Amino acid sequence: MMQSQEPIITTNTYSSGLQNAPFGKVERMIARRYLGAKKSEGGVAAIALISFICIALAIIAMITIMSIMNGFRAKLLELTIGSQGHMYVLSSTPNPTAESLAQLEQRLSGIDGVEEAFEFTENLVGVQANGQITVGQVIGIRPQNLNSFELIRDSIQMGSLQYFGQGRGSDHQIAIGAYLASQLNVTVGDKLTIYSGRVRTTVTGSQPVIKAYTIGAIFQTGLYQTDLSTIYMDYTQAVQLFEAGKAPGSIQLRLKDPDKIDALYETVRKVAVEPVFIQTWKDKNAATATALRTEQLAMRFIFVIVVVISTFPILAAMIMLVKNKSKDIAILRTIGATRGAIMRIFFLAGATVGIFGTLTGLIVGILLCLNIDTVQTVIETVSGTELFPPDVYQMSGGIPAKVVWSEVFGVAFCGFVISALATFFPALTASRIDPVEALRYE
Repeated sequence: MMQSQEPIITTNTYSSGLQNAPFGKVERMIARRYLGAKKSEGGVAAIALISFICIALAIIAMITIMSIMNGFRAKLLELTIGSQGHMYVLSSTPNPTAESLAQLEQRLSGIDGVEEAFEFTENLVGVQANGQITVGQVIGIRPQNLNSFELIRDSIQMGSLQYFGQGRGSDHQIAIGAYLASQLNVTVGDKLTIYSGRVRTTVTGSQPVIKAYTIGAIFQTGLYQTDLSTIYMDYTQAVQLFEAGKAPGSIQLRLKDPDKIDALYETVRKVAVEPVFIQTWKDKNAATATALRTEQLAMRFIFVIVVVISTFPILAAMIMLVKNKSKDIAILRTIGATRGAIMRIFFLAGATVGIFGTLTGLIVGILLCLNIDTVQTVIETVSGTELFPPDVYQMSGGIPAKVVWSEVFGVAFCGFVISALATFFPALTASRIDPVEALRYE
């Protein structure tokens, strides 16, 4: 029989209340009493506590991991499309004239959804300063177009873009990334020599075309590769240096909404009229985009596995509870409890663990993500290791975290559903216990 501290249940209680009130006060009271029962009372309080901790930790881990992955993806896309074009159009016409390119640029600028379209150049070069030489990427762009890149304009660390593209000879001003400036040990006002891939013939033989420029601005976007290698130069100067004055035929488009790039693809091709080659920012960063998408899918799959594993203690606890309380179940059945009432009692006992474990994990996980900078600082201080080195993850500024509320609550809902399913089957087993068989040898 139940211990003296068990709730007193009578036949009248069931006939008047329990059967007409599913998940009512009586069922909740019995479920709570069973869940908190000590080992000496045939309870599973210790295992229930372990189950609670397991579910909470699983939810915390997945919310934190998914938020960091979302933050990493959002930050990477922000930095990538902030320092690059959204779409690139290359004329397939051999030796296009400046007039034909201007007309193409004008047609593309008029497309609904295109913020601006402009000619540009892009060349891999050798860069030298202070006796050191490295590889850089020179982007030729008009001053007004560079100023439209908010990421570059707002990340100037030294100097300014006020005189970008101005000056004569070696006084012509350019803008370079902060890590490149640090690598070459240069600052604003210093000279930088750029080696063009073009060669010219002299009396002493073929020589590469080189030219010195003045650093007018140093930017730091937070995207490591951009800050390490990118050099912005006035478009006219770049055409002279790399193309000997011939327009390369490349036009860069920036859209009002970069996510609509696929919808505008065919429109751009039609409006161009002439045959063109089209490349999007997704094409240029296909490896990164694919890797991020694969990681997202993989982490969701792993999440389900982790939550399923975390519910095993609940399953074990409920199986033990049903076994230990078989006599109590028989007594409850004999005084009027239905099979449904028994199933709800044990379901409530297990679901309570899942609900509170999920809620705790949800709250702690969100707090960790909202204070990720503090968490990173504490871990780095204790471990003495940098958690997010910019040369590995290609961006600076610490661990990015973006809380996507739909995903957070999706994780919580999934965690609760899986834990509820783990509780349902032992509860169903409890409802099927035959009171006669349970009491036969008592």
